[in-house]
Amino acid sequence: MSENVLKTLSDANEIRRGRRERVTSVVIAVAAVLAALGTLFAHHRSIAALTTKNQAILAQAKATDAYGKYEAKQVRYQIAQTLVDSGILNTDRGRRAVQKLADRENGASQSLLARAQSLEAESERADVSSEKVLKSYEVLQFATTLFDISVVLVSISALMRTRALLAIGAGLSVVGVVTLLVGYFRA
Repeated sequence: MSENVLKTLSDANEIRRGRRERVTSVVIAVAAVLAALGTLFAHHRSIAALTTKNQAILAQAKATDAYGKYEAKQVRYQIAQTLVDSGILNTDRGRRAVQKLADRENGASQSLLARAQSLEAESERADVSSEKVLKSYEVLQFATTLFDISVVLVSISALMRTRALLAIGAGLSVVGVVTLLVGYFRA
């Protein structure tokens, strides 16, 4: 009789151990998949942040060029206007030609100024957007780290046959899922 009881207890322990190992395996697999997804999302956000930052830099460079052209046209306008106002030009034809040049330079400079301001605003918007995407990337990286730590803790729990590390690892995975969702929807 005691032999049957020992065999039954042994079989029950094997079944329990098998269930625990399956749970451990499932938790490890789920955490590993979530870590891979977190890495994928983080890489996409990293690329998006770099692309947006590059757009901001390009728009700022174009704005700087437009401001430079605006200033050059303003200098030409001011020189031509000074010539007209000074009375140095003796003929009406010469004054009209220089006044026409001054008016043309002033008109062209105003459209350049508007373009430069528009490009600068575009650059600022892209820069803000890049910062937002970068914050999302950082949160996704943190979530991925939580999943990686979870995999390690659950693996150690399987080797040491402790439930505490399994519970901590599973808990970290839950926190990682929440963090992953926050990071994903942040941008």
